[in-house]
Amino acid sequence: MSRCRPAQASLLTGEWPHQNGVYFNVAADHIDPDTALANRLGEAGYLSFGEGKFWEYSPRLMGFENYSILNYETFARLGQEHLFEWLGALDRDQPFFVWWAPMLPHVPHDPPARYLERFDPAEIEIPAWLTTDPEVYRHEEHLSLAMESWLDDSIQELRNELERLGELDDTLFLFVIDNGYANGLPSKGTAFDKGLRTPAILSWANGIPAGKEFGDLVSFVDLYATMLDYCGATPTDTCQGESLRPRIEGDAFVGRDALFGAAYPKQPTSERANPARDAYALWARTERYKYILYLDDVRRSNDASLKIQSNSSPYPERARGDEDLFDLDADPYELNNLAADPALAGTMAELKQRALAWWSETGGGELALP
Repeated sequence: MSRCRPAQASLLTGEWPHQNGVYFNVAADHIDPDTALANRLGEAGYLSFGEGKFWEYSPRLMGFENYSILNYETFARLGQEHLFEWLGALDRDQPFFVWWAPMLPHVPHDPPARYLERFDPAEIEIPAWLTTDPEVYRHEEHLSLAMESWLDDSIQELRNELERLGELDDTLFLFVIDNGYANGLPSKGTAFDKGLRTPAILSWANGIPAGKEFGDLVSFVDLYATMLDYCGATPTDTCQGESLRPRIEGDAFVGRDALFGAAYPKQPTSERANPARDAYALWARTERYKYILYLDDVRRSNDASLKIQSNSSPYPERARGDEDLFDLDADPYELNNLAADPALAGTMAELKQRALAWWSETGGGELALP
């Protein structure tokens, strides 16, 4: 799901949002502490510390040693001293896990001048597909680049501290973004790739050869399983993921020929959680094709609940029952809907059937289909 909290909940549990109960940002259930990543690592001897964005109740109950994990508005923006003090006080033989989650490059986009000065707005190219004001796009992109540069410097500060402590070469880094964000295209809160597709980078000087690149279809639930595998910890039976460690170390990854998901509003339509009621779209994605079935209307007039991010781009208006089909090889920005193409009717029907089967087989509940 292309929002921070449900994506993070899947990363922390190895379960799909409709399984762990966290499929929106606010008024949600909380994840089961038994599945929580830090608790699973704790059973393998790890001490866990978190800084930044963390939505679940009681970090201690979720396996972390500190309560400051909720200081997402200031962490990294004002420094990382609290984290560095904790790292410095550890026994050097003690394995540790850090949940490092600053609000960078998240809004507010208020970078210090030194980051804005690294980029010349006049050199920012305007994409051919842009349909709105180019100067608004260029301004937003300039801010985004500066925020990303701020993030880069914060990562470098962390690496420098780990190097000073003699821990850098034996620290496994997983860099991942909880949801996409785009200027000029709808992204966060949608079923489009600009909201769903993010990079995953694993780096470990003493354990993973550098320079490998993979195009496999993977999910956050796979990253959960991967981290536990590398750390000698055991996932619960509810984990939906498959470890990527064999793939990284040389074997083929055969776990997924398609990815599936649902899109939800920012908050539920009532206090009682019900994913089948609240999902506004189902989607399926192979390497080449993306299919989306709209279970409810998508209109700017109801954006108070949907909260779809569409900076400098038209709002993605859809009616209940509409379908999207995109050829991602030819159309990676999902601009040309091929749902009405008779030559692709079979492809669309297959992906629809597979999305519905995934939802049913993973306990999604009975949908009110259009």
